[in-house]
Amino acid sequence: MKIAIITAMTDELLAVAMSFGIKDYFNSSAFSDNCFSCYGNEIYLIQSGMGFDNAARAAEITIEACKPELIISTGFCGAISDNLKTGDIVVAKTIGIANKNRIEEIPVSLSPIGRNFVLRQQNRDGITAVSGAFISTAVINSKTSLSRMLSNGHSNYVVEMESGAVAIVAADRNVPLLAIRTVSDSSEEELGFALDEFCDLDMLRIRPYKVFTTLLRKPWILPQILRLKRSSRTASDNLTRAFTDLLLMLQTPPGS
Repeated sequence: MKIAIITAMTDELLAVAMSFGIKDYFNSSAFSDNCFSCYGNEIYLIQSGMGFDNAARAAEITIEACKPELIISTGFCGAISDNLKTGDIVVAKTIGIANKNRIEEIPVSLSPIGRNFVLRQQNRDGITAVSGAFISTAVINSKTSLSRMLSNGHSNYVVEMESGAVAIVAADRNVPLLAIRTVSDSSEEELGFALDEFCDLDMLRIRPYKVFTTLLRKPWILPQILRLKRSSRTASDNLTRAFTDLLLMLQTPPGS
């Protein structure tokens, strides 16, 4: 099977790459450099950069160049539901986009692999994996404002900025999607900054000098940054472990 895996940020990409045994950064935008054979599958690992535009562009280019049979949108997310904890793995059972005062669900074909993964993880120790509702936002929204839009039809709500864009492209091109993310900040953590304040212009990498200048303007966010750094490490480790298990599930039997 041809599988394309799209992440936004370097830490997310490296967490997935670790499941392949890759410990060093590589050129994730060059298709010739980022193709791996794993358990009989042909896998492409792509870093899109943050946000809707970058994610949509990466999905379009990836589908055109690789002709994948499955796209996986992955990385970190923020919990909206208060039962979700840092490091929990959430697999999308629905993906919606927050538009003004409502959430518009995307009619994308979600791969049954995600449901099977959650069922298998329930009988294993170490990682909590649940099915949940992904809320994608094109701009930074507070969790409080997003929670006002939610219905009672779903549970385990999380917020992120890329899966919705990937889902739109996947639906348009009739490619099944698996969206799987790990919680990096809990529902009570309402961040006083946006990651785009720390990133370069293409929204690919966090730049230390931008973190420093943002801290000069907002010194009160330092405790949040330190907490997020610690929780992101937990999220990263669990994402690596989840993908290690997921890749084993996706293995192609010899001779197939």
